[in-house]
Amino acid sequence: MTELLEVQERVRQVVEDLNAVLLVHYYQTRDIQEVADHLGDSLELALQASRTEAEVILFAGVDFMAETAKLVNPGKTVLHPNIRAQCPMAAMVDPTALGRIKEIYPGVPVVAYVNTSAAVKAESDICCTSANAVSVVKHLGAERIIFVPDANLGDYVARKLPDVDVIPWPGYCHVHQNIKVEDVLEIKEMYPEAETLIHPEATTMVLMLADHVGSTRGIAKRVKESPAKEFIIGTEEGLAHHLRELRPDAEFYVVPPGLCPNMKRITISDILRSLETMEAKVELDPELLRRARIPVERMLEIGRTPG
Repeated sequence: MTELLEVQERVRQVVEDLNAVLLVHYYQTRDIQEVADHLGDSLELALQASRTEAEVILFAGVDFMAETAKLVNPGKTVLHPNIRAQCPMAAMVDPTALGRIKEIYPGVPVVAYVNTSAAVKAESDICCTSANAVSVVKHLGAERIIFVPDANLGDYVARKLPDVDVIPWPGYCHVHQNIKVEDVLEIKEMYPEAETLIHPEATTMVLMLADHVGSTRGIAKRVKESPAKEFIIGTEEGLAHHLRELRPDAEFYVVPPGLCPNMKRITISDILRSLETMEAKVELDPELLRRARIPVERMLEIGRTPG
């Protein structure tokens, strides 16, 4: 038995012994995806965290994801296996700066992408993910919103809902921001029969080249349903592992750079060590937790609504 298989088996054994659940984002490495109890995007995993009966939640994802798991299930022990796995985009907005914008636009609701800290969520009215951003804003029914922190996703929402005045925060995901038009065009020229699927965190010009725009979950759904045998993927390369399992008959070409080094900081060894030592636990101030939980729960209520 290889060393990797031994570590994976040990992870699964400790998860069982602890009555734990292992939540893994699509952007994690393949060896971590293989031991997941639930593999998914931010919305799917937040829903899983909210309803789990496990005593321990280990979240293999960047910092805000583990925080969100604690927000939706505060009575559980939540572990983040590598505290250096942080989201740069989440760090592009802070509650003080957001407070100043709220003063400029009094009464305008704040829609916070889930890729934000608990402190920012606490200053927001409702959260969203890339999978439900349009439906959340539509459900809100406001004529004007402040959207933080991803400007590209905010622009995407604005194009989908032209009657809503979206005030975007100037943040971005470096992985998707760095997807260039020329790179997409080059791959499309190389594989003219391929279907192009791109995440809405990419720039508007890049999205115009897509056959389908969707979150990681949306891309996976399209791959599963599409008759195409080749796909150009405009998001983090970790999703391709899952896509190949869904469609072993298809070929996938990830647009460069396609790598989030922050997600990849977590290793299978980190996960085992975290489970064995119960470190590092996600701890939040009770009042901050109470306030930050409200916009997340508002989002999840929409996610739980049939249709």
